[in-house]
Amino acid sequence: MKFRSDWNNRVLIVDDQEEIHQDFEEMLRSNLGDSTSDNLARAFGSVVEESFLPDFQIFHTSNGEEAYKKIKESKDTKTPIAVAYIDIRMAPGWDGVETARKIREIDKDIEIVIMTAHTDKSLREINRNIELLHKLLYIKKPFAREEIQQITISLVEKWNIGKELSEKSQQLEISKQRLESVLDSTNDAIAMFDTAGNILFANKWYAKMFGLTQLELKETPSIELQQKLKKCFANPGVFEKYISTALGSISEEVVEVKFPERRVLYQFMVPVNDDQENITGRIVVYRDISKELEIDQMKAELLRLQAELKKEYSFDDIVGKSKKMQELYTLIQHASRSDITVLIRGESGTGKELVARSIHFNSSRKNGPFVAVNCAAIPETLIESELFGHEKGAFTGAAARTIGKFEQANGGTMLLDEIGEMHPLLQTRLLRVLQEREIQRVGGRSNIPIDVRVVASTNKDLEAAMKSGQFREDLYYRVAAFPIIIPPLKERREDIPLLAENFLNNYAKKAGKNITIISSECLKILINYDWPGNVRELENAMERSVLMETSQVLQASNLPKEIISSTNTNQVILNEDDEIESLEILPLEEVEKQAIINALRITENNIRQAAKILKINRATIYRKLEKYNMPVK
Repeated sequence: MKFRSDWNNRVLIVDDQEEIHQDFEEMLRSNLGDSTSDNLARAFGSVVEESFLPDFQIFHTSNGEEAYKKIKESKDTKTPIAVAYIDIRMAPGWDGVETARKIREIDKDIEIVIMTAHTDKSLREINRNIELLHKLLYIKKPFAREEIQQITISLVEKWNIGKELSEKSQQLEISKQRLESVLDSTNDAIAMFDTAGNILFANKWYAKMFGLTQLELKETPSIELQQKLKKCFANPGVFEKYISTALGSISEEVVEVKFPERRVLYQFMVPVNDDQENITGRIVVYRDISKELEIDQMKAELLRLQAELKKEYSFDDIVGKSKKMQELYTLIQHASRSDITVLIRGESGTGKELVARSIHFNSSRKNGPFVAVNCAAIPETLIESELFGHEKGAFTGAAARTIGKFEQANGGTMLLDEIGEMHPLLQTRLLRVLQEREIQRVGGRSNIPIDVRVVASTNKDLEAAMKSGQFREDLYYRVAAFPIIIPPLKERREDIPLLAENFLNNYAKKAGKNITIISSECLKILINYDWPGNVRELENAMERSVLMETSQVLQASNLPKEIISSTNTNQVILNEDDEIESLEILPLEEVEKQAIINALRITENNIRQAAKILKINRATIYRKLEKYNMPVK
């Protein structure tokens, strides 16, 4: 017989008689001695032959103190003793019982065999106060060779198997702890039940969700625990089920938890099977999907805003059908097809930034950033840092490095609004940026390459500024490579009805009002007003008027007083051919529309009577109402 090569086969003999040590050498060495007691060997079941006896490492000590030191040394060197034979009566010093007790203090795994020829102590007294009695044997001298061999083989095997089981148990415990740590870190509430409904495992989130401790989950009887869980789900103030589906043995639910904070949980339950596919239990998982729903909602909102942004700044949605606006559309289209520097000129309120954004969102840079800088709104002392950024400590208050607008706009478009207000010294730096396509932060020494398309805008006479030395001539010709001039609203009065109707629809929708028509008197005032604030002023006036209006038709009385008082309704406007036409001569469609409105007002929306007054049939009036999108109550 052979032990496994990695097994502990070390045996210690503790006795004050030399002949006892010699006997153990003979009995436990596979190449020594013959059987001394065949009858006793047969009593153990068989005779142990020499070839079957495994190898043992045998150590000897003559007293308890030496045995203690030997076992301590073996523990310290990680070569422990598996079995110790200890004589109960030894020379002055520790006796066998005391030696066994001392050894147990430093080694709880060692197998101890107490041996004696005679004793004045009973076995109960010998065993008293000795720990691990399952690792303690008691034999009497004299003993046979086969007896010692069988005991030693059995105890060595027991020690090694016990060690392996202990190590596996420790590994299992470590694996269990790791698994529990993993399950606790998932933020999912997870529990496993057997087929009887007893809880086998639950992570901390499961316990927390139902307001229970881990100890309560483990010690609460199955029936009582199930009642507690059902009671939670039966409370509509805490739990509420939305969706419940079952796919074979797998079930899914969506549950809303309202206390202590609102959460939406996805719950699914799956069976646990053994090797023979028999169901041995089930795993229940609750996953908090509140954040996922919020993220999905945010993504949907972001996509909606992006779609609105692209729609808002698409040049197709810049309202106006006049000849000058058609020319503007053409210029925007051409500017969008390249990276040429654009200079947008126009009065305040004409929509210069809207045109700049339209160029950006219809260009190849539309997926890059659009950064707008109002050169007139930033103090001169800060504009350089705002555009180019600064390094830490570049000036008083520069506590950290700051990225400037040019770096923020990298890969996209930058709008330099009101560029005519830029300080001459800064104009020099801007010219270099446009030429070299690189910047240098304030306080920095390295050049930073940039890829930015520049669009500038101004309401200032840059030619006059050049003559007075307020604007660099070389910078002007650099930024004005592709000029776009936005006409003031008073030069395209024919676009006012379209703009007014567009603003009416937008603000009526926001205010939740059913206002779809602008009265003819109101429209005359809007057309004849000079609009010094241009489109922005018109938009503000329409927003205010919609809020004031209480009927379905926007009346002139709700316009701002300054607009009403400064308007001469007998003024004239220029048509697209620059010919004078009276305001009394309206487009045919507008005349028709106003006639239908007046007829319906007089007849209190009686279609038959209105058709009779207008001398048309009812089918025609219905068709006209649909054409002009005019609802009738």
